[in-house]
Amino acid sequence: MANKMMVNKITTHRFTTQVIIKIIVWTVFFVFLALSAMPLIARAGIDTISQARISKSISFTLNTGINAATRDTLLQQAKPDIWAALVKQGYRNETKVMAALTVNTDYTTGNEISIYNVSMDLISDLNEDGFYHRFSIAIDADTLYDSIYVYAKVYLSFEGGPWNEYASSDIYQLHRDTSADSFTIETELADGFSPGYYDIRIELYDADTDQWLLTYDANDNPSLSALPLEDSYYDNSELAVVVPAQTDLIVSGQGSVNGGGLLIVAAVLFLLRRMKKQPEINATL
Repeated sequence: MANKMMVNKITTHRFTTQVIIKIIVWTVFFVFLALSAMPLIARAGIDTISQARISKSISFTLNTGINAATRDTLLQQAKPDIWAALVKQGYRNETKVMAALTVNTDYTTGNEISIYNVSMDLISDLNEDGFYHRFSIAIDADTLYDSIYVYAKVYLSFEGGPWNEYASSDIYQLHRDTSADSFTIETELADGFSPGYYDIRIELYDADTDQWLLTYDANDNPSLSALPLEDSYYDNSELAVVVPAQTDLIVSGQGSVNGGGLLIVAAVLFLLRRMKKQPEINATL
């Protein structure tokens, strides 16, 4: 009787040990699978995010007299604009109406509004590679009437490709042909803008009716052509991706295996080997 009780205890202990070991083995196995999948998940997330463009813009009139520090603060606090991925391939899509009003001078005239001139200012090139992530355009527009309320939409063309909207302005009141009502759109390209040479197009709209008024671009002013731009990720010389240290083992015919993965595999093999070495109990004792 004593022998049978001892056998039952040993058998129960062995069964419990095997269950625990199996739980540990499967837990380690699933942890290994999860760790292996993390880079793929991270890559998928990065790829998804990289499909979008992000920019931040502010607009103001010259007579507000805000200084550079104030503009920095306002731009940091500005709500990011999220756009579809930058379109690089294809041709610029101009309507016949817009094309008819495009002339090769510094003075473009619509029906009741005109743009006298636009000036560019390239502001920030952090890594000093000649490509800027922050810039501004100052728009001097006039009207035939006493006043009119307008707003602007601005577009970028990557090295001759299609137009991509990147910012819009607040609503401003124009007063005949005075330059005091000139307004500026200052922009920071945050993400999704590859380094390259960009053209700029400006569209003015009637603020009361949202009717398109005129277009002004590099054909009208050469300063809007071939601007060296990139987003802040490309422009940030201090940006670094931290990659955990790892050791790769090259297995003949099998490629490389991550050192962390080898430790997990080794632990699984050790537990399986331990299970096989469990002593056989003779139930007839």
